[in-house]
Amino acid sequence: MAKNEQEIGLRGRDVIDKKVLILGEAGSGKTRLAAKLLQELMTLVNPEKITVVDLAPKKVGEIGGKLADYINLAGRVKYLSPKNVYAPRMAGASHEQVLQYAELNRKIMEPLLNKFIRSPTETLVINDVTLYFHSGELETVLKCARLAKTFLATAYYGSRLAEDLGTGISSKERQLTDKLATFMDLIVKIN
Repeated sequence: MAKNEQEIGLRGRDVIDKKVLILGEAGSGKTRLAAKLLQELMTLVNPEKITVVDLAPKKVGEIGGKLADYINLAGRVKYLSPKNVYAPRMAGASHEQVLQYAELNRKIMEPLLNKFIRSPTETLVINDVTLYFHSGELETVLKCARLAKTFLATAYYGSRLAEDLGTGISSKERQLTDKLATFMDLIVKIN
């Protein structure tokens, strides 16, 4: 895995024509880094050729948050984001409820990913891909990554949210994130 963002000084020009995955613990700054890179990408490539699929929930304390919380994307890029996103491990009070929230997320996120697949742009940024992984399939995300010349995604990769009430979504999330990483040109782990 690559070094911390400060150590490698990652810039927008460093991610053009690459597949990049930003990993880190909840609240580590993944979305903030992705927003900085996206801001730079919008000056390097035509913003009309950029799609953002923002799967993050609303910010709760230091956890979560959408790219649009950090930069103004209105009318600048193709911005796709579900109206409501659930944080299954935080919101679910039972095994069944955690699974229900994960499946609700998949049902509202998958159409956005499929919309990109049907009408791809050169650049794709996915914020918080791991929420989709709780109930969704890796192949859908890989199709998106293959269609984009430049692919940038953030993914939760930590232990703070590991408790999933025995549902297995944390294990599935980690397995699919590890598999996604094998298709990337650059992996940035924020400590």
